[in-house]
Amino acid sequence: MKRLVVSLISAMLLSVSLYAQKDTVAVKGMYTGGAEGELNAAVQAAIDAGTLSRTVFKLNHYDWYVVTGTIEVPAGQTLDIVGPTPGNTQQTAPPQILWTASTSVTKNFLIDVFGDLIMKNVWVRFADAAGIQTGTPIVFDGDAEGLVRQFGTFENCVFEWMPCPAVTASGSICVRSKRFNGDFKNCWFRNCVDRHYMYYGRAVSFPFDVPGYHTDNISFENCTFSNMGYVYMQENDNYGDNVHFNHCTFYNVVMFSLESGNWWKLNVNNCLFVNAYMLGYIPAQGAGSATIQITPADSIAFEVPFTDQDRHILFTHSAYYMDNWLVDWMRGGWERNYGNTAWRPDPRITSVANPFSIANYRARLFNAIPYPRPMLDTTSTAFFDSTVVNDLGQTVKAFPFINKWDLYDVTELREAVNPGFIAAPLNLEPLKYFLAEKWDQNKDSMWAYMPEAGFNHTWPLPENLAYTNEMLKAAGMGGFPLGDLYHWWNPSIREGATDYYSAWLAQADEERQQIADWLENGVTAVKDRPGTHKPGDFTLSQNYPNPFNPVTRIAYSVPVSGHVSLRVFNALGQEIAVLFDGIRPAGRHTAVFDGSGLAGGVYFYKLRSGDVTITRKLVLMK
Repeated sequence: MKRLVVSLISAMLLSVSLYAQKDTVAVKGMYTGGAEGELNAAVQAAIDAGTLSRTVFKLNHYDWYVVTGTIEVPAGQTLDIVGPTPGNTQQTAPPQILWTASTSVTKNFLIDVFGDLIMKNVWVRFADAAGIQTGTPIVFDGDAEGLVRQFGTFENCVFEWMPCPAVTASGSICVRSKRFNGDFKNCWFRNCVDRHYMYYGRAVSFPFDVPGYHTDNISFENCTFSNMGYVYMQENDNYGDNVHFNHCTFYNVVMFSLESGNWWKLNVNNCLFVNAYMLGYIPAQGAGSATIQITPADSIAFEVPFTDQDRHILFTHSAYYMDNWLVDWMRGGWERNYGNTAWRPDPRITSVANPFSIANYRARLFNAIPYPRPMLDTTSTAFFDSTVVNDLGQTVKAFPFINKWDLYDVTELREAVNPGFIAAPLNLEPLKYFLAEKWDQNKDSMWAYMPEAGFNHTWPLPENLAYTNEMLKAAGMGGFPLGDLYHWWNPSIREGATDYYSAWLAQADEERQQIADWLENGVTAVKDRPGTHKPGDFTLSQNYPNPFNPVTRIAYSVPVSGHVSLRVFNALGQEIAVLFDGIRPAGRHTAVFDGSGLAGGVYFYKLRSGDVTITRKLVLMK
């Protein structure tokens, strides 16, 4: 992780120094007196003059830049495209880059980068001027030997309407490089979907089924991924050394948010996953994670330069929720009658589920009916939770650099973790039809949310992924909301938004350093959240919500690593639940208590470690 932080800081300093020396070329768009191909011509002129790396191409607010051919960035050079800072009105919309509607132009790649690329305050619409999807990614093509590092720096960018490209079967950003370094800050990947039942739009991806590529570092901070096929895709022997997600919102992802399990150094913090892996899983085929999963190093299908003990994986301060409509559409609700082995759904499946699931239910093929994926599968959970006894007879973590805490899981909390989005980008009936056909007949179907808003250059866009859930609004490090703060909690680009972004930005460097320390040093460096005190004593917080029905969450902290138990008792002093009993590292932790099946009334929960005992009261309302 230190390598990641140093690399990103170096890239930022390089960018600042280059800006100080660069000339600005103002490029006219279609609505400010320009013509199709204006951006192509400006870039080519700088290449011909040998000044490309010393030039910033300045675009205009609320303008169209229609390209007439692939823009190529030669090896060893940098293309820098910048728009004005977007605001919260229509006239301050980011400039759009899109294709000509001409059918005589070859449209394989929008930008082919053999060098480096910087884009800031730009809206990339992967369509032509008539609104037709083009599937032409921004592709990074590295040198064959992998000797030269490539950099892609994207800030305040929108990437929209990107299907699975025909040429590379990759994503909005295609990595055909052995030394790619990507920094995505305040970016929004919107409607990266494909009508074809087999293909899925993606944010960043290696080419499908083409081995030999690699990322050194890739970082996503305050990014939103809404209505996607995948988000970050790595398959075959393609993987990244350092992968970083902080304060990101994932909404309506067909399959993988983060693929696959070949992580070396990965951190996912302060993120919000809603309707992740919408296809679910078929019980007869086994389950994978909805969020992240970890494949044992000796099971990875190619040689990797690390063992399981070498891996640094951090998953904290994040939530996973799945909408009730989606669970109903899969299998009629969360209930699994007759235990977890039979997977027999509730009979209400016949009135609310999709036709494929109803047919399998009536045929009693219960294991063929899709079910929501768990936040973490059993293999991944074992990496986080397994313990061993060391030579001193102490019980310690088996993998001290693979850690999770403060995770909010819908399978435990149900509606308590429902964000309550202000205006979710949900095209419900077409999406339900797409999923049903994918489970059954594999028919092509489009399900994007209001793509016409992108075509019309509407700004701000109509969706709003700010939310009302008070627990999630304080669940991030420092007490900040989970998910993307730039787009949803920032009045400078969304009028009337509650401003959490400015306060977060003021302490962002501290937060990043804390994450880096946790990732690099494991449990020995666990501290309390930035912005609060390091726990110097045992604490047991009041449960939230309280009163509750039927699920509540209990936070507690311990000053040193050691044995901890957290138990619940009734008014007669009888133990009714063990929430935790085992080794906990120093720091803040949470537990979930489910009062289903208990009578309403007053209960007590007790934290015990060594000679320390703390007891509090909770109220179950029924």
